[in-house]
Amino acid sequence: MMCPKCGLDRAHRSHRSFLDWGLSLIALKPYRCRDCHHRFYAYKSGSMSAKMRTPEERRVLKLRRRIRWKRTRGELVLYAISSLIFLAVLYYLLQQRVTGG
Repeated sequence: MMCPKCGLDRAHRSHRSFLDWGLSLIALKPYRCRDCHHRFYAYKSGSMSAKMRTPEERRVLKLRRRIRWKRTRGELVLYAISSLIFLAVLYYLLQQRVTGG
């Protein structure tokens, strides 16, 4: 993470205070520069703080988002298929009761 004050790539995640816990609800994370000790907030995902990310960090974040989307898409497909199977079994069981009674 690059410091907005000095422009060096020496910032790291800082410890959170009480206020920081509230800001984490909107995805703002505290960072502190190792050189100038400037404390600042940036979005963890990097979407709003792209100028503070190095090109390598942006590539890593993009790759993580792509992997996360593939996993989410696979889970959605699995839930859809299992829901269709459940509905088919339920339909079959209800048809058996109606015609058998």
